[in-house]
Order: sequence, then structure tokens, then C-alpha cells
Amino acid sequence: MIRLLKEPLLQFFALGAVLFGVFGLAGTRDANAPAKIAVSTGRIENLADSFARTWQRPPTLDELRGLIEDYIRDEVFYREAVVAGLDRDDVVIRRRLRQKMEFFAQDIGVAEPSDEQLTAYLVTHAEKFRSEDRLTFRHIFLNAGHRPRSLQGDAEAVAVELARTSADIDVTTLGDHFLLGEEFRAMPVSDIARTFGDGFAERVSGLDQGRWHGPISSSYGLHFVFVSEHAAGGPLPLDTVRPDVRREWLNERRVDAEHKLYRTLREHYEIVMEALPAVRTKMNEPVGAVR
Repeated sequence: MIRLLKEPLLQFFALGAVLFGVFGLAGTRDANAPAKIAVSTGRIENLADSFARTWQRPPTLDELRGLIEDYIRDEVFYREAVVAGLDRDDVVIRRRLRQKMEFFAQDIGVAEPSDEQLTAYLVTHAEKFRSEDRLTFRHIFLNAGHRPRSLQGDAEAVAVELARTSADIDVTTLGDHFLLGEEFRAMPVSDIARTFGDGFAERVSGLDQGRWHGPISSSYGLHFVFVSEHAAGGPLPLDTVRPDVRREWLNERRVDAEHKLYRTLREHYEIVMEALPAVRTKMNEPVGAVR
């Protein structure tokens, strides 16, 4: 049987049967009243614009005719496929159509927000638009690559020295040169994380001001850190974050519109659901079906 199904002649007859069914459905229409495919001026301009964006030049007259004919070909095959029911039970097509419906729902009825609406949204979502904490600090750097064997001992020596000296010590006399410098002013915590690593940023963010701490490790080596200022972040005015607030506001409204349309459309359908099959837990114990 399997060999028979693989025979080219049988596959040819099967394809012929499918096409016969398609043309049979199409033939049920009134031959004297063919369906209309309108190719508007706007559609032609869109085809030409799309060609120009791709090839960086306008299409020639022959190329434009080819684009139009290809559009008509798409439309003919699309319509005939729908008539033949070829769009049914196709997961990819169903998912794509669902996405288009969701996009349609999100695009309708979402007007441009007013300043009052954006301000209210900013107030209720203040944590999303806060300025970051910023730190001003100095550090003494011990390069792990330059001190592969003496790193821990050198760190202990630096700790002893810092315990008996003032905060105004010249950091370059105790440690190694750090390419990005020995002092950082009003540095956002996210920048500290990008520069030194998340673990370092988390440790430094919690340090008390006015004294040396360490050693604190990073991907470069060990650091002794003196935080002189910790400026906490806070709410930002609308003019500073307007594009971000507008984007979030519109996104929330679009999602709400999509959910609202779905609930409305769902009410037009009677949902008939069979009982769910029993499932098993990790211990192979059956769990009754949800009804």
C-alpha cells in the first residue's frame, strides 16, 4: 500500500481530483456574471511604491504591468481557495487571520491621548517612569590579571591601610590604573551594572556613604569603594517622558480594545465544549476531567 501511494501516476490522479473539485465549485457560479476584481489607482500606486522601496527606482511600464498581473493572480487564487474551503483547518492561516483581526481591533477607536490623560496615566504608573538612582563614588582597583597570586594578600594590605587613613587618600598610590578612571560622578545604577556587572552594582547601591568598603569583586578584579553621594531617583515630569508615556498609554488602550472586541464577538457564538479528558500528574495519578 505504501509503495502504491508513492507511485507518481497515482499522485497525478490525486492532484487532478483536487483541481477538478476546485474548478467544480468555481463552475457553480453564473458564467454570465463573473466576480469583479477591481484594481484601483491607489492599489497601483501602492504596488509601484513597494517596488521603488525595494529597488530604489520606479518600475518601468512593463514591470508595473507585471506587478498588476501578479496582484490579480494572487487575488484570483485567494478567492478560489476560499471558495474551495482550502483556508479551513490550516493552523498557519487561522493564526494569521486571528492576528489581523487583533490588529484591526487595536487600531480602531484609539484616539490620540490628551495631556490630561497622559498625566493621569503617569501618576498611576509612576514607578515605570522614575529616574534612576545615581551614585558618585571613587574606587581603588586591584587588577586580577596583574596580581594572579597576590590578589587576596594585596587586598588585605589595602584594607589595613584604608582603616588607618582618611577618606582623602590618593587612590592611585594603593591600586592599579583603571582604564575608565578612578572616580565616577552621578552615575546611574544601570550604567554601573553595564560597566562593572550586576553584582557589583547591587553591592555598591547598598553601601553607606562617607567611608571605604571592600573588597568588592567585578569581572576586572577587586575594588574598594567610597560612596560620596547617593541621589535617589524619583518621579519625572510629563514633558521629560512624554513619548514613553504616550507609547505605553496607546499600547494599553489597544490591548483593551482587542479584548473588548473579542468579548463582543464571542457573545455571538454558542460554545459547545466536550468534557476534557482526564490527565495524569507526575505520580501517574489520574485527575478527573474538568466539566
